[in-house]
Amino acid sequence: MNRYPGIARRVLLACPLLLLAVGPGASAPAEVGKVARLVGRVSVATAGAASADARPGMKLHEGDRIVTGPGGRVEVVAEDGTTLAIGERTTVTLTRFARPRGAGGGHGLLDLIEGILRIGLPLSWDRFEVTTGTAVASVRSTDWVIEAKPDDTAVFVVKGRVKVVNRAGTGGVLLDPGFGTDVRPGALPTTPKRWGQARVDAALARTRVP
Repeated sequence: MNRYPGIARRVLLACPLLLLAVGPGASAPAEVGKVARLVGRVSVATAGAASADARPGMKLHEGDRIVTGPGGRVEVVAEDGTTLAIGERTTVTLTRFARPRGAGGGHGLLDLIEGILRIGLPLSWDRFEVTTGTAVASVRSTDWVIEAKPDDTAVFVVKGRVKVVNRAGTGGVLLDPGFGTDVRPGALPTTPKRWGQARVDAALARTRVP
């Protein structure tokens, strides 16, 4: 005879929930890509786990946060050829990365907390966005650089075209190759202008992984 019928009933009712939580049907975060190269100190924080030092060949998934220290740089490469070159003193979250399949599709979203990164998209995406504290930059396929600071977001296009709007969504600009814009808190993106060679060289050098 069961001396604790109430407890037994609660355990039986909870079992299906436990199976749903940990059973084979539970989906893992989608894989974004792998660490191709790195220099200096680079760490990866996964939801629910402590951060770990990055290493070549390390797999990265949606939700991972990459942090580079002084002198740290890392290149991430996805199966479709997308590359993320992350400069030093940068924090970026791989929020969403459903890459294109075949001729189209794909939705990517990165949250750039601070720092600088260069993004190369060889295939056409339906939407690929990077958000910062002051701006949202969106593209389909291109090569571009974005830097986030507390008081400014700078975007520069190497190849292709990038749309940049402020976080309030009240105004935006389209950038062609060789042009850039700055977005400050509470302001509209500045009129696109061709960056000087010194500024271009500095941005590209900071996102180059030896």
